[in-house]
Amino acid sequence: MTDFGKELHRLLAERGVSLRNIARQVECSPGYLSNVASGRKPLTPSLAVRLDRVLGTGDRLIAYALQPEREYSSGSDIDLVRRGLDDALSEGAIAQAALDDWERVVIRYGRATRDQPAGVLLGDISADLAELRLTLRRHRSASALRQLTRVTAQMAGLMGLTFVRLGDRRSFRGWARTARLAASEAGDPVTHSWVLAQESYGHYYSSDLREAAEVACHAQDIVRASPCVGAALAAALEGRAQAAMGHRQETRAALARAEDILSHLRGDELVPSAFGYNEGQLRFHEGNAYTSLHDPRSAFRAQDRALKLCLPGDYTDWAMTRLDRAICLACSGDAAAALSYAMETLAGLTETQRRGIITLRGYDLLNSLPAQRYAPEAARDFRELLMLTAETERQ
Repeated sequence: MTDFGKELHRLLAERGVSLRNIARQVECSPGYLSNVASGRKPLTPSLAVRLDRVLGTGDRLIAYALQPEREYSSGSDIDLVRRGLDDALSEGAIAQAALDDWERVVIRYGRATRDQPAGVLLGDISADLAELRLTLRRHRSASALRQLTRVTAQMAGLMGLTFVRLGDRRSFRGWARTARLAASEAGDPVTHSWVLAQESYGHYYSSDLREAAEVACHAQDIVRASPCVGAALAAALEGRAQAAMGHRQETRAALARAEDILSHLRGDELVPSAFGYNEGQLRFHEGNAYTSLHDPRSAFRAQDRALKLCLPGDYTDWAMTRLDRAICLACSGDAAAALSYAMETLAGLTETQRRGIITLRGYDLLNSLPAQRYAPEAARDFRELLMLTAETERQ
């Protein structure tokens, strides 16, 4: 039992009330509250606030909810949250209240993806998803179906994106399915397009290039008459997948579509966020595509613009752009400069920030270096830094 659980049971015994009675007063099931007390479910801040109010304990229990989240692990607890969402969506359960609050939560997480380490962000999102699952089960309202189910699709898509950044392929695929299910239930083509674009991201980083391109095309097809963030991102990702497969003409056509769709985006669609797409992001994708095509001149031009537009806290795009540049330097014959630039890039990040796809991209650089054209010491130091990060991830 968790420290919170011990404190809760002590308070219940003090007041002579049962867990079942308290669960009813704070509007949750006894089974759910029991799971929270035992640690099988997360204690969310809103539940802790309700318990403090009903038990008259001031801020005693909210303190447990505000303790730092443990970093990501691929354990079964998060996967159980996802499966529970699948079940709730299949039953058609809808929330009636706090819809605007859920919309704000999603927007906040979308912006946090630009500057928060994935392992830290995952704990926050999973805690809110646990509460969203409960809300889906408890409330049924046809009028709220579209809005709340769309929020579920977006939250599941963010979970998938977070697992992509962590390099966890199995978990990404599971959350991609959940996001597709929710988007289909919501009946909103714009959300569906965005969800598919996130899925294409995952397939790309899993090296499923053909599937990445096909899913990206689907994301564009369902909103052909409505330029939106999902379509712009999907077109750029299609370009990256086509480039990785060596398809030059298809790459340029996809990047041109991304540029055109971007020119029609307005307002919040351009805000740096998982739910926005702007020129800085497009230039990163463009530079990556030309890196894959071994066209350093075009890649350097796009990378220059991407780095100029990259916000200070957007460490993922910053690091990935610089690692692409290092690969271009290596392909141009300057392996020593490539390793120096890459080492400087990774040294500018914390160990937590380096985890996942950034470390994997570092290995791509090493694999691109001909053995006879770089200093063994520089390559060894860079490899050791990557191995240290990878080893920490496994612990």
